Amino acid sequence: MPDESRPDFFLCDIPQEATLNAEMVLAAADTLRKNAETYLHPRKIEHQVALIENLVKLWSDEMYPLRRELLSHCGKAIRFSQEIFTSGLEETLKSLTRDRIYQLLKIELGNERSLDTWYRHLQNDDEPSHASHHFSLRLVGAHYQQCVPAQMIVFICKCLLARTSQWIICGSEVLEVARLLAHSIYQVDSKAAACIEIVDEKRIQPHIELIKQQCEYYRKWNFNIEQPLASPHNLGFVWISQDYLTQNGTARLIRHLANDVTAWDQLYPCAPSVIFVQQTSGNAAERLAEDLYKELEILRASYPQYHYDEARLKRAKIFQTAYQLRAQQDAGTLLFVSETNDHSEHHNQLGCSVIYEMETRFSFSMGNRFVFVHPAESLSDLLHIIENNRNQIGCVGLAATGEEAPALAKALALWGVPRICGAGMMHRPCIFKEGGMTSLTELTYKSFWEKSYNA
Repeated sequence: MPDESRPDFFLCDIPQEATLNAEMVLAAADTLRKNAETYLHPRKIEHQVALIENLVKLWSDEMYPLRRELLSHCGKAIRFSQEIFTSGLEETLKSLTRDRIYQLLKIELGNERSLDTWYRHLQNDDEPSHASHHFSLRLVGAHYQQCVPAQMIVFICKCLLARTSQWIICGSEVLEVARLLAHSIYQVDSKAAACIEIVDEKRIQPHIELIKQQCEYYRKWNFNIEQPLASPHNLGFVWISQDYLTQNGTARLIRHLANDVTAWDQLYPCAPSVIFVQQTSGNAAERLAEDLYKELEILRASYPQYHYDEARLKRAKIFQTAYQLRAQQDAGTLLFVSETNDHSEHHNQLGCSVIYEMETRFSFSMGNRFVFVHPAESLSDLLHIIENNRNQIGCVGLAATGEEAPALAKALALWGVPRICGAGMMHRPCIFKEGGMTSLTELTYKSFWEKSYNA
């Protein structure tokens, strides 16, 4: 429910008994477009970068009232525990530094100033230069039914950077995140906030198609945390080379892997479902599985899982039981799972599960700190074995030596992996399009000025 002490700047703030009709939606969309032209389009990029910097500074303060209010919803409207949500929020804020934002502008738009002015493409001294310019859209929309909040936070900041108005439709799990972020934007820059609309999907449901028609760009983000296979490029895995283990050991790597599995309870897009360990002999993969489980149990004390409903807990237990039976019948399967009982403080949590299987194949995780470990002889063999999963892989965490990493990264890129990062960094939000985010090129349009001498 809206906080009665907070002004009703956005549609999500108005009383529940108030109705939204088509005329209100059209009027709001028209106002957003006009506000974008009046308040945002004349601005320089530096102004918007400073705005995002100020937002990051506010939300990085543990005593910031809106941050404290948002954390109070954890375990309730927000499915994650306060510890898990806080860690994810801080990782998101770290990805929105000034240097990172200017890097984003250069990579996605070609030049840091291409939204400010015509960017000249020089030919040579004897020929005229050509120029290009990215111009802001007036109104874009996004519908977040289910998602990890990091994705929505980055999208809202990208819209600020692109200087476009935005209409954000939210499911119940992310509504408070969007609502409070929008109110913080109002505190920093009321004119920028006048170019934002936040609304509950339940209240706006009859008019969603109308909103889509009013937007120049619209994206429906529905990462189904129950069915990650519903969309392409939503799964991830880790590749650990044998040389890396020989040179570096496993102590630091185990901590990195545990962080990737623990973050957002492993429910973020492209979270590692399976860890492949290069192994031509010995039992390195088996040892890594056991050590990873121990580290996950340590982290579970500091980063508790959210409270499961009975239906979810029942499904998870069935999944665990199936692998327990398999482990009893197959010497090539080992199950490391948290011991919980109805009288413990964790009785309503699934705990951690690490399944080691000798067979090399892609295994689908149900999230919630449930991960597989498989041995594999080489990356090329692995990619051949999991060829049928090519379109489902969106990210690969790589643990390799400096000498072998470039060749391995190229092989993964040629296979079609859009994002390759270090093991332990998969949970950190990638603000670039390759991380699944909306690109700045989708929030702007480009014009190319081909200059010439006299016609």
